Amino acid sequence: MAETVLVTQTVNDVSVTQDVNKVVISSPGPQGPAGRTILNGNGAPANNLGREGDFYYDKDTTIFYGPKLSDSTWVGATSFTLNAEVTYFQYSWETSQLNGPVNGIYSIQIIHNLNYNPNVTVKNSAGDILETGIEYNNTSNLTLTMAQPFSGTAYLS
Repeated sequence: MAETVLVTQTVNDVSVTQDVNKVVISSPGPQGPAGRTILNGNGAPANNLGREGDFYYDKDTTIFYGPKLSDSTWVGATSFTLNAEVTYFQYSWETSQLNGPVNGIYSIQIIHNLNYNPNVTVKNSAGDILETGIEYNNTSNLTLTMAQPFSGTAYLS
């Protein structure tokens, strides 16, 4: 049995009162500490460049300095040469090299010997970037999985 409900609305006057509070600051607070900076240039840093705690990168030699121990000199700051060499691995395959499908999934194992779990970018043969599953088997090989077979290239870095 259906039940009927009658709703009636009465209009009431509503009065809103607003109190405005003022915030008065009589004097500003103390200045916070200066931030640290990574400076860069060609050649070793001049002593008058930067402040205590700053760092410096020499674009010519790839030497990284810092932190600067005093405002007046870079003497005593740690320095070391950054390795500018980028390690990467590239692996291409054809559809005939894929395993599967197993439960609708195709796969390919890539042995790269980079000794770490790399970032992976996958492109098909047309150059489009595609998303695939990535399973890191260990730090020297991985398996890519995909729902559709395609030939392509994996770029590992």
